[in-house]
Amino acid sequence: MSAWLDSIFCPSHITGVLEQLEQQGHEAWCVGGCVRDGLLGHIPSDWDIATAAEPQEIKACFSGLPTIDTGLRHGTVTLLLPEGPTEITTFRIEGDYSDSRRPDRVWFSKSLREDLSRRDFTINAMAYSPSRGFADPFGGREDLEKGLIRCVGNPEKRFSEDALRILRCLRFSAVLGFSVEASTAKAAFEKKAGLTLLSWERVQAELRKLLCGSEAAQVLGRYKEILFALFPELSSMEGCEQKNPYHCFDVWEHTLKVLAAVPAEFSLRMAALLHDCGKPACKSTDTAGVDHFFGHSKASEAMAEEILKKLRCSALEIQEICHLIRFHSQELPFTSQRIKRIFNCFGEGFFFSLLCLMQADLRAQPAVLWEERFAQLAQAEAMAKAILEKKECFSLKDLAINGNDLLKLGFPQGKSLGDALKDLLEQVIEGSLANERQALLSQAKNYLCRATKTTSKLKW
Repeated sequence: MSAWLDSIFCPSHITGVLEQLEQQGHEAWCVGGCVRDGLLGHIPSDWDIATAAEPQEIKACFSGLPTIDTGLRHGTVTLLLPEGPTEITTFRIEGDYSDSRRPDRVWFSKSLREDLSRRDFTINAMAYSPSRGFADPFGGREDLEKGLIRCVGNPEKRFSEDALRILRCLRFSAVLGFSVEASTAKAAFEKKAGLTLLSWERVQAELRKLLCGSEAAQVLGRYKEILFALFPELSSMEGCEQKNPYHCFDVWEHTLKVLAAVPAEFSLRMAALLHDCGKPACKSTDTAGVDHFFGHSKASEAMAEEILKKLRCSALEIQEICHLIRFHSQELPFTSQRIKRIFNCFGEGFFFSLLCLMQADLRAQPAVLWEERFAQLAQAEAMAKAILEKKECFSLKDLAINGNDLLKLGFPQGKSLGDALKDLLEQVIEGSLANERQALLSQAKNYLCRATKTTSKLKW
């Protein structure tokens, strides 16, 4: 036990809060995720404190410091310390969850055990205090050692109270690499219908963490029915065969392999999950028995956009993920010109993310395709890096002239000026025009001369 206790690192400002509460006669503990992370040898990202003190007593203990009444009804006060905000919550017992999210009623308690008994999983129902030691009434330490996720008490009751705990269960499994205890897994499947009652913002927050877990693909494969309860439109991927030379798995198996092969970044993982979601609707089989999926990238992008909007993702994330899906089936090899156009339209970072997705997509295809295509993708990556290192022109800001130069030549302000700059940039990208000031000005003068000869008003 001492080795476990020694692994808990409690920073001085948190120890100070605990000591202040204890000096005023109020039992106080660090609880939940910070204890779990400390026992795993990780530095906790935040610290939650639970105490026998009621909210007004908490505020009285720290009368010299600013506080926020985060949720007085539920016993939570946020203490604003120089090191950052710290939540302090009164020990409590909870009533029924009629809305499947929040308890209808909360009773304050003087018992740490009662407080820990309402928590979701045993690994989150532990407490630690430098002065009082380690409290683990539900066997969380043992489950942590076994790599096991188990509900506190009756798992059906826990998941009925708040169905988000089902996603949290999957998230902890994906992030920590833990297995789910049998009765907890059974209850998660049985109570999955409750997921439809959740707000999409809450779903997004958990899904974001789940997808970035090291075991995300394995967990989604094992608990696919839970994912499909949230997104029924994805269920048709399972069992959708791909009988053609470019595939050796059905669409769902292929998707999981792509997901496992991309870096743990939300946009990439989500793009991997949805990159082929439109395939089942696009499937056709020719007379030779070969399956085709014409237009699947466009169909997948449209489906992905609806799902991402439902999840309340940001406009920028939706745009990036949808563009990754749209272009993931790019023909190979890449040319320098195509790379520059992608740089110009979507940014350099997007191109390298696209390569990651394309490489992962290839890894989930027959190995006979790998050698040539991986070489082509590696060549594209090298070309892209060379373009950046050499500072080659691929955007308007890189052109050796700008709008002011065209105005001085006699171009009117407006769309025609912008169109002329874009046309000059396209010629530079194509390689038919050097990105040199005099060459660009000369070509711009030609535009102006041709336009004034044919009409008194520039048209582009």
